[in-house]
Amino acid sequence: MSINIAFRRFWQSETGPRTVHFWAPTLKWGLVIAGLSDSNRPVEKVSGAQNLSLLATAIIWTRWSFVIKPKNILLASVNSFLTVIAGYQLSRIIDYRIRDGDTLKQALRYVVKGTTHSDTKSA
Repeated sequence: MSINIAFRRFWQSETGPRTVHFWAPTLKWGLVIAGLSDSNRPVEKVSGAQNLSLLATAIIWTRWSFVIKPKNILLASVNSFLTVIAGYQLSRIIDYRIRDGDTLKQALRYVVKGTTHSDTKSA
């Protein structure tokens, strides 16, 4: 198959670059890159609520990618990666909080609600 034919097939595809089915997942890779860069941030600076919402939406959209017509493999792939990255960040936060003396319940509450005055530990 020549490159010209392959490009034409890609260009005219139902999920090709002339559709939102291509551009929405392509731009969403920015969230994956941001999540990867958060791996270098101190864990106390990473938002649990944000990563929880990213995890939930990524799981939903991964499933939805296979239900919609046309099936969108690009959307499924970006959301699968986002699921892994958000899950990793959440595990970092929970591990940090437990190592800092929280119970699992307290760590999960922290993920959902963030730091509140009552959550701060006295030195």
